[in-house]
Amino acid sequence: MIIPIRTDRRLQHTPWVNYALIFINVAIFLLTRHQLGSASVFRFMLNPQFPAIDQFITYQFLHAGWMHLIGNMLFLYIFGNSVEDRLGKVGYLAFYLAGGVMAGFGHAMLESSPVLGASGSVAAVSGAYLALFPKSNVTILYFFFLIGFIELPSMWLIGFYIAQDLFFELMGGGRVAYLAHLAGYAFGFATGIGLLKVRLLPREPYDMLTMIEQRRRRAQFTKMTRDGFQPWDANNPGAPGPVEPPKPPTPAEQAIMDKRAAIAAAMNAHDVAAAANRYLELLELDDQQVLGQQHHLDIANQLMSAGHHHKAAHAYELFLDTYRAYPNREQVQLILGVIYARYLGRTARARDLLTEAIPKLHDSGEKDLAQQILAQIGG
Repeated sequence: MIIPIRTDRRLQHTPWVNYALIFINVAIFLLTRHQLGSASVFRFMLNPQFPAIDQFITYQFLHAGWMHLIGNMLFLYIFGNSVEDRLGKVGYLAFYLAGGVMAGFGHAMLESSPVLGASGSVAAVSGAYLALFPKSNVTILYFFFLIGFIELPSMWLIGFYIAQDLFFELMGGGRVAYLAHLAGYAFGFATGIGLLKVRLLPREPYDMLTMIEQRRRRAQFTKMTRDGFQPWDANNPGAPGPVEPPKPPTPAEQAIMDKRAAIAAAMNAHDVAAAANRYLELLELDDQQVLGQQHHLDIANQLMSAGHHHKAAHAYELFLDTYRAYPNREQVQLILGVIYARYLGRTARARDLLTEAIPKLHDSGEKDLAQQILAQIGG
């Protein structure tokens, strides 16, 4: 038996819509769990023989028992939080309900038995997670002969459940609506890929579409080399001339490389505090050193939490200067503006940052904080 516990993807926003969906599902289950056989509850299940439009929504919030509910809500919590973080609150709610509708259609097209539960909606969320975060890891609690924890790539875990549902559907299904699951997975994955393709969602270095494009480019390059193209051969037209062997790094360059390797090792071990300390040592060697986008931001946040306000401000400034297209840039500007206004006395820079951030802030609490700070420093 395996139980997913968490993913390693850090959230940028609190997933209030996902929390609300979990709460609503639990509340409705508590209200209806002793009435599932009654006509009043049966009316809200999706009945393929006599479907009503509202049933495609209402069936998503009914569950047959505790295990049915807990399994769905666990997967919704694990994968839904990150999907909401990418889609936004309104977009995520619309996607979740649409996923349940499409899963219901998938079941109703080929099955005649009534169906209930959030499984189709959760499958859609899992499919979208597969498209958006295939390289993230999921921590698994396993019960076999031993009990322990293991990290698995989300692509393997979700792929396993898709293959399992497909296998059981081909074997005859049974009492579980495997078709609804498969339709949900397909809808969620296709929606995630589509949003990335048309750029309605910002691309990330490790989303599924990027992985597919990188694989295609590698395949094209391999085919070209098999056909005789040798890009490193100076005799090829247009090929670069002889390349001198790389020079060994200087002691200063080697020291920087060692520090960056130590930071990467600490981040891979999820020890952000140690990584932040190594980054402070790196800045002593070169105060313009910038890390990968998420690692740099995590370390800047850690420095701020630890009270290293000067170093945190410097790290945030490097981040803003390097990652100008970061989708949540206004939140970094807000944090940096607060540091300058409250701790470092740089009111002019704080005023510039907060003035630029306020029109782009969507969270009312963040916007109120920015306006309050501006008022305090005379903005």
